[in-house]
Order: sequence, then C-alpha cells, then structure tokens
Amino acid sequence: MAKAARFTALAAVAVLAAVAPASARTRGLHVSSAPRHALQGTNARISVTVRPAGAACTLRLRYHDGSYQQGLARVVARGGLASWTWTVPTTVQAGQALATVRCGRAGSLTRTLVVVGRLIAPKIVVQQSGYSVRPGTTSGARLSYGLILHNASPTQDATSVTVQTNFVLADDHLLGTDTHTISTIGAGADYALGNTVSFPGAAPIARLEVVIQTGGFARHTLHLPTLANIHLVPGQFDPSWLGKVEGELQNTDPALTLRSATLSAVVFDQAGNILGGGNGFAFAALPPGAREFLSLGNGFDVIPMEKAAQARVSITPSSQQASG
Repeated sequence: MAKAARFTALAAVAVLAAVAPASARTRGLHVSSAPRHALQGTNARISVTVRPAGAACTLRLRYHDGSYQQGLARVVARGGLASWTWTVPTTVQAGQALATVRCGRAGSLTRTLVVVGRLIAPKIVVQQSGYSVRPGTTSGARLSYGLILHNASPTQDATSVTVQTNFVLADDHLLGTDTHTISTIGAGADYALGNTVSFPGAAPIARLEVVIQTGGFARHTLHLPTLANIHLVPGQFDPSWLGKVEGELQNTDPALTLRSATLSAVVFDQAGNILGGGNGFAFAALPPGAREFLSLGNGFDVIPMEKAAQARVSITPSSQQASG
C-alpha cells in the first residue's frame, strides 16, 4: 500500500511537469554584467541575457535625487542579449541609483548601483577685469588693474594660486607682466586682486591677458575674517584721485588669533566696471571677536576719484591658536 501511494505521488509530479507551459520553464531574464559603482561623468554599461531571444527590452534608470537617465532606447535582445551604455551626468546626486530592466514575457528585474561623485579640482576663472592708466607728470605712466577671480569648485579650496597678468598692446605685443601668488582661494569664493605697475614710457595698453596656475587643492577649511564699512577716501594731497580704501576688519574665528592679513582691493565705477585696484596689510594681532580699523593705500592714486563708486576687498589671513 505504501509503494502504491509513493508511485501515485511521483506520477502526479510527472503530470504537473508535463502540463506546465514551455515558456514558464524556458523564459527568463538575468543580469550578465552591471557595475556596482559608477563615477559621475564616465560611461556605465548594463547587459542582460533574455529568454526567449528577440524580446524587446527597456532600461529605466532612476538616480538618488529622483531624476532619470535620458536617452536609453528600447533594445531588441538579439541572440538573447540586450545591453545599454550611457554617460552618468555630472549633475546628478551621488548615492544609490535603481536600474530596472523590462523584457516583455521574459519578465523584469531591478538592480542597484552607487553613483560616486567626481572630485571637482579647483578651476580658477577670471570673472571680470579692468584697468586705468595715468600718465606721469614728466615721463612714464602707471597702470592700476583689478581682477575678480572665482574658484569654480564648490567643495575644494584652491592653494598656491599663481596669477600672471600680461599687459598687451594693440599689435599683440607685451609691454609688461605682473605676477602674484595667492595662498588660498576658498571653495566657491571670489578673490579681488588689485595692483598698480609702472612703465618708463607711455602705456597704450589694449587689453589684459591673464594666466592662472593652481598649485593644489584641499578640503574646504578656509575661514575668513569679516569686513565692514568699506568706503573710498580721496587723496590727501590731490583729492581728484583716489587715495585709500578704508573700513573695519573683525576676527570672527572662535578659536584662532588673527596675527596679520594681506589685503587686496578692486575698485568699480557706478556701472560696475573695474577701474583698477590696490592693496595693503593689517598687522595688529586680533583675538577672537576683536576688530580693527583698516586702511589700504598702495596704488589707488591712478584711479580718478570722480569715477570711483565702490570697492571689493579680499583677505589672505595668517592665524594661530588663541591663547587661554
């Protein structure tokens, strides 16, 4: 009796296997290759094997920020294989992304991959430039220029930034070069670089040519003092020319004493055009929360006072751990 029952059970299994649709036993969808990580700005590829072959397949890729990958066309699984290659946008949010493949009767599947954010090395660009020329009373000329430099990296401070400014004549020849090194330009920040140079003769400058080299980059840690009440002061002996840029400097770092600071200023007219620039220094040691009067007086007397409307000042601080 036990043998009969066992035979009946095996027979039932055999019947079920016989009546099961062939497609249920042969169709399927499997990942052939897929990345675990994908770097922003680089190519990624997903491949799947499909049964039955010839099925039309789609890939839908949803990024961590909710956006979807564009340009993923429908693919026919010729030879039982379907694949997609795309470029991961640099604008999508880093994090987990979901890739969903659907191949009709073959079914669907979902896989995850992690989008890795690309490190954006600092790129310093010149957002604005301008200059003024003042002929000498007997010979020569002086030129005051200003540059607004922007660190395009949102997360990295640019370090050891060398700025070479060439003064170009109308025939494309150079009349002179001025070079400065800025220790740090903060992530996503601007730096106002101003200076005045002298020429032994006339200076019919047609344009500025700026070459920028970044020595390195580092995680954003730069903390700058606060500037307030920035204003323009006419020259003491000739008020028709700009004399100084003055204001207040406050150490807002809670833990560091500001020992000194190098300051650079760019001067604008009423319409926002750059007229030139100059620089100065602050040497008083400021503990956290303290402030001091600020006066920059190097090189501004090339700029006509009647045209000058406002100034923008940038700081390169030197600090140490506050005592006590």
